[in-house]
Amino acid sequence: MTETSSYYSHIRHDVLAHVPPNVKRVLSIGCGEGQTEAQLVARGVQVTAIELNPVAAKVAAAAGIEVVCGDASSSTLFSSGVLFDCLIYSDVLEHIVDPESVLREHVPLLAPDGIVIVSVPNFRNYSVFWQLFLAGHVHYRDAGIFDRTHVRLTTRRLIQEWFSNVGLQTKEIDYRVGRTRDRLFSMASLGLMREFLAQQVIVVGGRKK
Repeated sequence: MTETSSYYSHIRHDVLAHVPPNVKRVLSIGCGEGQTEAQLVARGVQVTAIELNPVAAKVAAAAGIEVVCGDASSSTLFSSGVLFDCLIYSDVLEHIVDPESVLREHVPLLAPDGIVIVSVPNFRNYSVFWQLFLAGHVHYRDAGIFDRTHVRLTTRRLIQEWFSNVGLQTKEIDYRVGRTRDRLFSMASLGLMREFLAQQVIVVGGRKK
């Protein structure tokens, strides 16, 4: 890819809502152009990020973010001895062949009371059942649940399993239901159907006590 696109440049306000106001250092994995992370820089937070796309990484660096251009397990970070108050994985783990191993590598970088924020597409969404079981095929797209670049399926339960395996415990779950119609269905079901209506799920965790 030789140029950036909207895929790399939108602000994730839903992710930012889970970043505590008192954090000082943040590590963001797969920051894109760093538009979300730039909001943290404006708050006085020191942000380090890893971004594979060199063009997007250059844009992020111009926003005041310390960017390591490389893959999610870039070794540069592991010899610095720096601990982070918050690790952010915003729609990145589904693009990694072995996301649990990446999480395991990064947990030692987390401060004792730090948090991990993971946002992933929700493959328990009813549209997946519709396409696979009723239509019999999947229509891949450039973004969203059926993004053609995804290499792993992701669900709330799977993220929690990864957390448990790498020494983290779940603190919060946030289902992101986008469509107005789906939000109405979720409210009508008293929230019982929200996991099947949400396009995204955000799981927040911390070290096991």
